[in-house]
Amino acid sequence: MTRTQTLSADTVRPPARTAFLDNLKVFLTFLVVMHHAGQPYGPTGGSWPLFHAEKFRLLGPFFHINASFFMGLFFLISGYFLQAAYERRGPGGFIRERLRRLGIPVLVFGGIFIPVARHFVDGKPWANCFWPFEWAHLWFLGHLLVYAAAYAFYRSLGYRPVRVMSPDAPFPNNGQLLCYAVMLAMVSTVVRIWYPVDLWVRIGVPAEIAHLPQYLSLYVLGVAGASRHWLERIPAATGRAWLATGAVLVGWRFGYTIFHGQYLGEDGLLVDYVWAQWEALLCVAMCVGLPYAFRMHGATTQPWARFLARHAFLVYVLHLPVLVFIQMALEKTTLDPLTLTLVSGASTLVICYGCGRAADAVRSIRKGNSQDATVAA
Repeated sequence: MTRTQTLSADTVRPPARTAFLDNLKVFLTFLVVMHHAGQPYGPTGGSWPLFHAEKFRLLGPFFHINASFFMGLFFLISGYFLQAAYERRGPGGFIRERLRRLGIPVLVFGGIFIPVARHFVDGKPWANCFWPFEWAHLWFLGHLLVYAAAYAFYRSLGYRPVRVMSPDAPFPNNGQLLCYAVMLAMVSTVVRIWYPVDLWVRIGVPAEIAHLPQYLSLYVLGVAGASRHWLERIPAATGRAWLATGAVLVGWRFGYTIFHGQYLGEDGLLVDYVWAQWEALLCVAMCVGLPYAFRMHGATTQPWARFLARHAFLVYVLHLPVLVFIQMALEKTTLDPLTLTLVSGASTLVICYGCGRAADAVRSIRKGNSQDATVAA
């Protein structure tokens, strides 16, 4: 593949921001918050700062369903807008903007908040509070930084988006999507022989290797599909078919827990593949069905929707420490696990969006003061 095999600048038109994708990210952010809200109160293979003895069984499939697609869909959408950000800002501006937007929250959280919490909550001496550096939920921002840097390096070599298909190439058909799901399941099964689900490895940035094939492939597909405007062009029949498939797979997962248990029988390679294939099919179903559903029914630009979308990133960044504080405060109550999940999650969303509202008010005051100063001058 050579540098001459490129698309002209007027042919490659990255998608502009669209309301339905902004609203979809709000939905995914809500899912992330509620996923974390349920961690102390349901069966999970991960770790959490708080332990609650009583568990709500159906949070198990809720966790499993979320983990099968929601971060992968975040990566798909992030990749979808990568080229647009690069073209809009240029190489230097693109890197500076990524470092400001993604790097600063990571440094503030891991370099200030976590050391303070370790000192005042855990009682550790200051010298032992700064290492190991804690990424927590901001591992996602770390991955986006790494992928953005790789893309900027690729473009710095003089390459432009490569013509791997016609700019008018249609959205992948059902056969192609099914092939991707099968290949993803096979690769994931092999990877999980050595790196099972919930095993995190630090490779500079923390990574759950078991889901890395999904994250990387969807990010690349997002980049590749951007100039073809794939997410705006999902055919109605394809979108409805995969949305229905997702509903069936979700229902089956809850039904299995209700009538059988959390997982299929004993561990084994075949069982691992069955779960990986279920996960890959649900991932494709949601990554196709949800963008279609939001394009058709969730593209509102009402002020409340714009407010939620504008502060979704802030909520993602802030929610974890707020949530853990609320969960600890609720431990003295006699509420059942499901109610604790709903109350802690909803309270966290209200507080984090309240911070967004306060930030809007501060910006409005500053803007007003600036205009008054200009008039006075």
